[in-house]
Amino acid sequence: MVIPTDVQVTFIVAAVLADLGAKQIYAAKAVSEERLTSLYGRYKFRAVSYPGLFLGPGATAFMLGWPAWESQYWSPVFELTANQPAYAMYYALFLFLLFAGAWFGTWLGFKWVIEGKRKTLRILYTSVLLLTLGIYFWQWPAPVRLGSYKAFHTNPDDLPYIWQNRGFFISFCLILVYTTIPLIIWAFNTWKESRK
Repeated sequence: MVIPTDVQVTFIVAAVLADLGAKQIYAAKAVSEERLTSLYGRYKFRAVSYPGLFLGPGATAFMLGWPAWESQYWSPVFELTANQPAYAMYYALFLFLLFAGAWFGTWLGFKWVIEGKRKTLRILYTSVLLLTLGIYFWQWPAPVRLGSYKAFHTNPDDLPYIWQNRGFFISFCLILVYTTIPLIIWAFNTWKESRK
């Protein structure tokens, strides 16, 4: 749930759902183009619903409450949005990119599953996942320290750990559950539907 990684997460989620549903995609393609289009629409709806209903609201809560942490201290602009419409547009761009990542993951996932490139799809989304983890830990100790952009770049070791701020930590745990449960349900349902 941080700005530098969330767009990749929406892409990965959509691509994994397409991969999990490969048997269902093949079966729909064998029946008719209309069936495949209908199935594609359902998968796309699930994928773009994730940033719209879960990840986007969760990330927005952190952007408003702890903007420096949510941006992983990459830029001070997220702390300076009051009376700065140009800076506030970064929030809108971020939410749009969440949607775009989900849409692109679905489109590419379906395309490559249909073309028999599931192995390539798996390599791609696994590579994006590893890159995303690298980005997340690159700015260490940003993931575990909480403060302002300026304080982090002055001396991050002086900042409290995220679990030392009760409000942040409770919010983090609740939003983590809120954003993870739909993924588990959708992944399980997609896998189950594909087995029929």
